[in-house]
Amino acid sequence: MHKIRIAFLPLIIALVVIAPQPRASRAEAVKERAGRAAGEIVVKLKQGALAPSSNEASPEPPGYGEGRRMLALARSMGERAAHAHARSAEPLVSGATDRDMAAIISRRGLDRVFVLRFEAGADIDSAIAELKASPEVEYAEPNYKVVPGSVTPNDPEFELQWGLQNRGQGVGGFNSTRNADIKATEAWGVTTGSPGVVVAITDTGLDRTHPDLANNVFTNTLEVPDNGIDDDRNGYVDDVHGFNLALGNGDTRDVLGHGTQMAGIIAAEMNNGAGISGIAQCKILPVVFFKKTGPFAEEVEATVVDASRALIYSIAAGAAVINASWRTLLPVDEVTPAEANMLRDAVAATNDAGVLLVCISGNEGYDNDFSKVYPGNYQMFNQIVVAASDYNDQIIRGFPFSFVSGIGQRTVHLAAPGANVVTTAARGDCLLCSDSEDPADWYTQVNGTSASAAFVSGVAALVKSKYPDDGAILIKRRILESVDVGPQLGPYVSTSGRLNAVAALNIQITVSSPVFTKFQYKKGSGKLFVFGEGLQSGLAVLVGGKSYTTKVKSGKLLASVPSSMFPPGTPVEIRLRNPDGGTSQALTLTR
Repeated sequence: MHKIRIAFLPLIIALVVIAPQPRASRAEAVKERAGRAAGEIVVKLKQGALAPSSNEASPEPPGYGEGRRMLALARSMGERAAHAHARSAEPLVSGATDRDMAAIISRRGLDRVFVLRFEAGADIDSAIAELKASPEVEYAEPNYKVVPGSVTPNDPEFELQWGLQNRGQGVGGFNSTRNADIKATEAWGVTTGSPGVVVAITDTGLDRTHPDLANNVFTNTLEVPDNGIDDDRNGYVDDVHGFNLALGNGDTRDVLGHGTQMAGIIAAEMNNGAGISGIAQCKILPVVFFKKTGPFAEEVEATVVDASRALIYSIAAGAAVINASWRTLLPVDEVTPAEANMLRDAVAATNDAGVLLVCISGNEGYDNDFSKVYPGNYQMFNQIVVAASDYNDQIIRGFPFSFVSGIGQRTVHLAAPGANVVTTAARGDCLLCSDSEDPADWYTQVNGTSASAAFVSGVAALVKSKYPDDGAILIKRRILESVDVGPQLGPYVSTSGRLNAVAALNIQITVSSPVFTKFQYKKGSGKLFVFGEGLQSGLAVLVGGKSYTTKVKSGKLLASVPSSMFPPGTPVEIRLRNPDGGTSQALTLTR
């Protein structure tokens, strides 16, 4: 029997699970307003934004590029609004060399998003309000912080992975229910995964030398290690085994231990005579966006800007699935759409790319139908939001666990194991790391919706392995329509069910492709009316790859599409997509 290390978790506000309530109180929401990067503003300029006068913008040297002009404009506008000098200003993303990636960035206007940083004392709230009032600004908002989903290490009494196969054994001193698991062993009779499937772990890093992970870490064969050159010209230097967005280099070592825990659940190596088995034998891509902020092991930090860059990198690197076992510190009970724009744009880019994004419901007991826990609450077609269930197929609502799973009959899709989950522990100097030289100590048990999301990401990798042509919507359908339904789960998740790997692999789904016959576009109002047959409620209109929701007006289906999506003289393809994933043929509009 392996020994499993007990990691001590000190009292850190960002990571400790506090007294649970079904919904966040107003006091808690106000408290969370402190969860923003001090002195930082995220601003997105409107397309074609111009300085109000030549005297107000920074001088532009000859040959000044469009990106640099927009950056200078954003900086000058921010300084006017803040009445303070910006100590730095930078774009959210640099130019992409890949044509498809560049198109996604441009469609979502991510190349018009900038981060402004001011010295202490600048009135950030007033500056944001003034920027919002500018006709040149699409939105301005604080740079909110992001925290990993809390994972509470326990004192393990055994190494059995009940979430993969539950035989009714005792778990942590409590009885369990036989078959309250994801049926992994049966699923492995269908497929154990494919090295051609990449799961991006957007997190705190990865111990890529761990003997149970090393062989399943993604390798970018186009990049030469440690030569300081962007060999594959993708905009990231030395990203051989993923990338560290916080440091801007290829150092993907785990700064907290959380990412390594997620990696073990998803893709620990099978049949290697060591440790545990992950759900899928796929490739895991570490995308680090948390950084160390002090000398102590628990001092790590990230913001929505960092998280957005991680999502963008994951798309560019070719991930089919993105595991997002983290949440923002936006004030969950008071947040409005105007406070969560920038991360929404990045999540929308993952949707445009057809990448599945797996999100947590949180460990604070929020009802996500009312309290906005991001990024899950964007509720885009490519997102799955996961609650945590225990070894008796019950949603975790406190005792004997030190956390309360987020729920939501409309906004949380399914449950997955999130209690006493055995996984890998990073080695090194970090909060959840092991400093032991005994390989039996390089494992731990964890609780939390982070683990639950990793279970879903692992199953998604199995599904993608069997159905390589499936995009995010079809993978999501296979997972959600194949759950093990239980009446005890009905009040908490929309499917009333818990993840079932073998059923997700074997379910037969039907896809109804709409027939797109004609459209009408009114440039002045941006109204695009679409007509056809087999159009389902919730139909989306895809314009140049960007998705727009539809509504019914006067018996017609209408999407609001800005005229900027139809540049004069340029043919633009329009498609229709039903909620079941069926997509129409393309019609072309040339203005």
